[in-house]
Amino acid sequence: MLLPLLLAGVLAAWLRFAFVWRQIGALPNLARDAARPEQDDAGGWPRLSVVLAARDEAEAIRGAVSSLLAQDYPALEVVAVDDRSSDATGAILDELAAAHPALKVVHVDALPDGWLGKTNALARGAAAATGELLLFTDADVLFGDGALRRAVAWAGRERLGHAVALPHFVAPGLLERSFVSLFGLFLLVHLEANALGRAGSAAHVGVGAFNLVRRDAYQAIGGHSRLRLEVADDVKLGLILRRSGVRQGCADSGGLVRVRWQRGFVASMRGLMKNFFAGCEFRWRATLRHVVLVPLVTTFPAACLALSSDNLTRALATAAVALPVALHGATARRIAGGHGTEGLLLPIVGMCLAGVALASAVVTTVRGAVIWRGTRYPLRDLDAACVRESDWPRDRAV
Repeated sequence: MLLPLLLAGVLAAWLRFAFVWRQIGALPNLARDAARPEQDDAGGWPRLSVVLAARDEAEAIRGAVSSLLAQDYPALEVVAVDDRSSDATGAILDELAAAHPALKVVHVDALPDGWLGKTNALARGAAAATGELLLFTDADVLFGDGALRRAVAWAGRERLGHAVALPHFVAPGLLERSFVSLFGLFLLVHLEANALGRAGSAAHVGVGAFNLVRRDAYQAIGGHSRLRLEVADDVKLGLILRRSGVRQGCADSGGLVRVRWQRGFVASMRGLMKNFFAGCEFRWRATLRHVVLVPLVTTFPAACLALSSDNLTRALATAAVALPVALHGATARRIAGGHGTEGLLLPIVGMCLAGVALASAVVTTVRGAVIWRGTRYPLRDLDAACVRESDWPRDRAV
């Protein structure tokens, strides 16, 4: 009876995932959300500063910054921080700034002690920004027409201190798209983005592609100084803001915010290896929980279906395979422009995701450090400065 019980538990877990994902599917969609007519006059829009950090992003930076400069937002400033780049990133930014007065470039030549390169760059950019609103984004994100106007209008209507727009992932390869979609599904279910409107819930959200924050809320939490050695700075920014009493909301960008996470399936796994152990707050117990549970809910049912001859086991296995395959395929369609066939790869990418979790913990522990963009950050320092969920009680979350 052990196999049927395990399969019943897996099926129950996926039913819960499906319920949460259905609620996430009801989030506002920026592509369908028109700007408020009363804001169309010149003084109706708050000044917005878009802050991005770039290191060795010569291949993507021109397109990303150009997509921001092409926005129709009437009170826009773009602050691009060149963080010690060794390629043409700084020169490209200076060239763009010469042609676009809305672009301000900050060059960082040295990394101060006690900071990650990215968090230091974002802090420098925020200090140079003049907007009432700060949008933190990445140097490879592309913004569609009207994205900023629609996002600010939505955030204003909802009176949000922190607004997140979920990006559309550009992932041309089937395996890459399947892997990215599975990780995105698990992350959104874990963060409970659907429960942001429930006071005192554990829900919080933040994404590197689109974190829109009121300046006063950002300054009230100490800005990025709280996150100076936080690898998962985007998610932890959302954690600190919501549990400090800042009203938080999440929307689907509807494809108006697009990003290529990594270039290819193998690169996607490598990229996640840097972050996964940090996402588990450098705790082996939490990491091993993922290493066990992810294959249990993704690969185990398919193995039972292939190998078992017991009618009850096969029936439960069939349900425990069909539901997640359908949900995974729907996720790929929604967030990565997939066709739904990505779900058929669930048993494979599930094992890959568990392998990445284990490899992330092993490599980081053995190295005693995280190596990010050529800079070595000692594990003991990252662990000591880690922003932990347990350190931030929920009672102030609104």
